[in-house]
Amino acid sequence: MAETERLRIFNENYEPVGTASRNEVHREGLWHETFHCWFYTVDQEELTIYFQKRSLDKKDFPGMLDISAAGHLLEDEEVLDGFREVKEELGIDVSAVDAESLGVFIVEIHLDGFIDHEFTNVFLVKKQLNEGDFFLQEEEVEGIFPVKLTQLKEIFYGTVETVTLDGVCQSKNRQFFDRQTFRKSDFCANAYTYYDRLIHSFEKILENERKTLD
Repeated sequence: MAETERLRIFNENYEPVGTASRNEVHREGLWHETFHCWFYTVDQEELTIYFQKRSLDKKDFPGMLDISAAGHLLEDEEVLDGFREVKEELGIDVSAVDAESLGVFIVEIHLDGFIDHEFTNVFLVKKQLNEGDFFLQEEEVEGIFPVKLTQLKEIFYGTVETVTLDGVCQSKNRQFFDRQTFRKSDFCANAYTYYDRLIHSFEKILENERKTLD
């Protein structure tokens, strides 16, 4: 079903030029729109970002750490319609008024048999996610793992090789705590420039939070 979904496609200037199936989009490297929503929280001057661990049943990037909630925008959808992904994947109702827009990130990923050219609309939601605060779509998401900003910078900038995280997983509608260890290669293959921009955005948020505390 997902591979035959129709997506709006664009030229390199983000101008619509037609539609194509999701399968065609990734086979031919056509530019398309996606939606990313990151949940985060700030506590005692530490910023924490919530990653989802993708289901092992996913066709693309199974078992990898990814955006809190994300998805492709269909041919008849506007950007803000992407918030449906949060409800579908995490069972959380979020609207645009709850979120901060980081604008559009340009993402280019070239893998064997998979070419991804995205105009990615990125949103942030400041909200703590504890056990029971969400209900996972298990065919899409295995668990939620909080990652401190300091840990994310360490793993991506080569200070450490692994990071051990305490998360909440869900199986057969039952949630449980789980501790797992991840490498940089376990984070989903967004372009590293994407993570650089994301980290910089979170650093600015943390800086502003610290100014407020002072």
